[in-house]
Amino acid sequence: MRKPVKEIENVLQNHGYSINNIICEVMKTFKLKTLCHQVSFQKQAGYSTSEILVLMLMLPLMLLKSVHALYKSESKKVTTMKKDTIYRLKNNEKMPWRALLLVMAKQFQRLVNPTNEMDDKSAFILDDTTIAKTGRRIEQVSRVFDHVAGRKGTKLGFKNLTLGLFDGKIFKPLDFTLQAEKALTKARHRKEQYKKLRDPKSAGAKRIRECHVSKITNGLDMLKRALKQGFKAKYVLVDSWFSSHEFIQTVRELGKNPMHLICGVRKDGRKYLYKGDSFNAKELHSVLKNEGQEKRCRKRNTRYFEAVVDYEGIGQVKLYFCRFPYQKKWRLFLSTDTSLSLLSMLEIYSVRWSIEVFFKETKQYLKLGTCQSRDFDAQIAHITTCYVLYTLLAYFRRVNAYESLDGLFAEIKDELIEKNVAERLWELFDDLLQVVITSIAKSGLVDLLEFKNSHEYEYLKELFENSFLTNQLKALEKAS
Repeated sequence: MRKPVKEIENVLQNHGYSINNIICEVMKTFKLKTLCHQVSFQKQAGYSTSEILVLMLMLPLMLLKSVHALYKSESKKVTTMKKDTIYRLKNNEKMPWRALLLVMAKQFQRLVNPTNEMDDKSAFILDDTTIAKTGRRIEQVSRVFDHVAGRKGTKLGFKNLTLGLFDGKIFKPLDFTLQAEKALTKARHRKEQYKKLRDPKSAGAKRIRECHVSKITNGLDMLKRALKQGFKAKYVLVDSWFSSHEFIQTVRELGKNPMHLICGVRKDGRKYLYKGDSFNAKELHSVLKNEGQEKRCRKRNTRYFEAVVDYEGIGQVKLYFCRFPYQKKWRLFLSTDTSLSLLSMLEIYSVRWSIEVFFKETKQYLKLGTCQSRDFDAQIAHITTCYVLYTLLAYFRRVNAYESLDGLFAEIKDELIEKNVAERLWELFDDLLQVVITSIAKSGLVDLLEFKNSHEYEYLKELFENSFLTNQLKALEKAS
């Protein structure tokens, strides 16, 4: 029987909600420093990679969008490291960011599901989101189509293709690629783009090459890597963009225990064998309609047709033609699990919405996509740290039953505001103290100017400072 995880919950009950409890204790539980060493996420000298990574993870929680913003704010006093130390790590092509994200996800799995049980609704989910950029000089940046914006919805940026795993309770990111689409139109703009020489065998060079590979190929490669790392699920869920014959066939052949795939399907010219005859989707819909096969799902108020057909090279699949309330067009879904009723299929497919929530939360709360560095390696580092932080917060949410990051961030933001107020109070107190010292010194009664320059004064000042924000955030450097 699975044992409940209690480490974080006990800390919260004993000490209340704080940044230290939410982040430091979770990172201790994950053994971040050990994981960095395990995947060779290290450098030779200076601050350790785990120390720098902790500071990078803290930026969104300090309501800061970038490293530059940190060193322009009062929060810069939380660390003695210079900003170039962080930039060097972000721009380092040799850093195995992909391996770090995978090992974090594996640690999450070990903590919440040590027996590696597979839920009936567990699913790998693959989808992409637009990462808009404002600088044309960013390495590999291109014009990408944003379907949310309609026909004229091309933007400057990347497509972030992400693979995640829904384990039956929560979504966690496993892998991603940044995809370039349409090159910049003007040759002058392409020439101005940042370029960097890399070792062809480095992790950064491999990510650059992936940038120009098709999303279907990259998606399948990510699935293969996840299975190789020991992740498993009963289903693979994708939208109609990924529902090519090649993708469906390859997914069915992956792993020792083949996974089922549920996806939306375009009503294109591909053929299905039904009752000995070959039909495309539109023709099959007409045949089912003429046969009087229309059904109705009262729970979803949905009219539908369903049919088990043979799909060339794949075998039997089940097709569902659905017309949802207030929609004129019929939608088509495909499931390789022919035992599923329409309602069961829709319940499983609705799990795919968890990746949309993931994209929304990481953009809104974790500043996903705000990195404006020209270096492609820095873009990869930024997204990875967002995903690692989401994994840590997802673990905290899992053991403390938060329904969304909204409630969690309300706690963190309130505490940050309190500590910023405390810091401002100290500054006011310090100013007041200066006035008092100056006034008394002018009176000539006590030589307080000499006291101000003494070790005793510095000691008292340090005591006050350590009781506020600085002491709270400095502890994060030791958390790993």
